[in-house]
Amino acid sequence: MPYRRFQRRTPSFRRPTRRRYRSGFGTRGSLARRQGGTGASFSGVQNIIRHATSITGTIQTGFSKALPLVIYNPTNHGTPVATPGSSAKVLTNAYTTDGSRVDYVTAQLTIKQTDTSKNNTCYVGTISTSFNQARLSTDLMKVNYGNNTTSFIEDEGDGEMDVHDSELAYTLNSYSLNDIQQHNIKNLISPQFQLYSGRVVTANQTIPLPRRNKRQQEGSLFALFLMNDSNPEGSDVDYRLDTFFKEIPSNAV
Repeated sequence: MPYRRFQRRTPSFRRPTRRRYRSGFGTRGSLARRQGGTGASFSGVQNIIRHATSITGTIQTGFSKALPLVIYNPTNHGTPVATPGSSAKVLTNAYTTDGSRVDYVTAQLTIKQTDTSKNNTCYVGTISTSFNQARLSTDLMKVNYGNNTTSFIEDEGDGEMDVHDSELAYTLNSYSLNDIQQHNIKNLISPQFQLYSGRVVTANQTIPLPRRNKRQQEGSLFALFLMNDSNPEGSDVDYRLDTFFKEIPSNAV
């Protein structure tokens, strides 16, 4: 009896569990509640800049492409403008300027077949670079972030980043054989998206930026990576990517 009484009175200690979120699609749960309301116009006393983009395109079977999420590029950033219906100034691009902070980006991706009689297999991952990775030599960029001929991402000078403007020949076989590229292109293999009989794939995710990309500076790039690995029987796929994020500038706008 004393033993049983001891069992009842002894507290059970358990380590608190922490939910972890990947910077990629397919993650369960929404982080919208952690980033604050989407209608916010201020962060503390500082105005924010609201960014919203919508890009479309086509990727051939056996090809891949990097798509912009949040990219440091003061030249392409431009001047935020006031617009009716918004109390904050806005930009219709994914570029940020020096010293700004971005915590989250919401991405809505749609993929559909151009030929519904074929079967397609697509993969979605992310690329994240900071000063150390992005300011490499051109040859290293082709090897670490490309197909050994061209890089999916580019340093346009002075650490101002961008994605390559077209898709490149690159398949899952190439990715699987190169451990350096697996390190640089994250979360690509899972989940796998199957498209057939006109099935449309949609993914909606609020993604926390990797720590290296939260403060905007030279070499900072966070991009989506889309692969259409459907040779030899697949078709081209059309994609649409809509993004939204709040940029907190270091200076008043």
